Amino acid sequence: MKTARFSLLVMLVLSVFAQGLMAEEWGDVQGRFIVQGNPGPAPGLAIPAALVGFCGGGAIANPALRIGNQGELQDVALWLYLGRNEEAPKPHPMYEKLRANKVVIRNAGCLYDPIMSLVRPGQKIEFVNADPIPHNFKVEGFKNAGINFLLAAGKSQVETFADEERYPMSAGCNIHPWMDAFIVIRESPYMAVSGEDGKFKIEKLPVGKHTFQVWHGNPGSLKQMKIGGEVVKDKKGLIEIDVKPGLNDLGDIEVDFALLQK
Repeated sequence: MKTARFSLLVMLVLSVFAQGLMAEEWGDVQGRFIVQGNPGPAPGLAIPAALVGFCGGGAIANPALRIGNQGELQDVALWLYLGRNEEAPKPHPMYEKLRANKVVIRNAGCLYDPIMSLVRPGQKIEFVNADPIPHNFKVEGFKNAGINFLLAAGKSQVETFADEERYPMSAGCNIHPWMDAFIVIRESPYMAVSGEDGKFKIEKLPVGKHTFQVWHGNPGSLKQMKIGGEVVKDKKGLIEIDVKPGLNDLGDIEVDFALLQK
């Protein structure tokens, strides 16, 4: 009888231990956003003659839609999506240290750099004017109070936003209206943005199924994509990813160029 009880106790301990190991399993997710039907390089933005020399020439790259020579789509943001009453999974310990890092958003060449920034509530953001002319930083959201200030050439200012935003905050410059950028503010660190090569990577996700929202400044939520040869449609731009231990490569995520028009 004692042997049976002891065996049962061992099985219970092993079960709890195994569940703990499962909870400690993590997976990385990566992919690449590619545009299908790309008509070629977008024309540059004409700027006033008085600014030639300050903004890098007579025309500058259009920040609204940056597509590489092979269709690589830059500035696509994706973040962990939570439904009503859903709780985010506990993040990997590595993210607690990263939260202390300062996010830098620069004005350089009369454009925002980066166009898409990822920030957690309370994380410091340093706005930097790297141009030889003044710029106005105007940032607006829904839950957070907006900011609007002028920075002289070479100056910087640190700000924080206390609340998570359901959608990216918009940033602009009243002096130079073509300057646009976005700031994603989410409590969960599980978010990413595609680079010049269209690639993104989200590290150390708990194994299991997770829903992500996919968003681009043009036109907002990406309502249709092709992932692994399958067309995924959702009005909020939601996709479900079944995260396995190790690397989860989604491959090319195809977006029709027509869907990127406002």
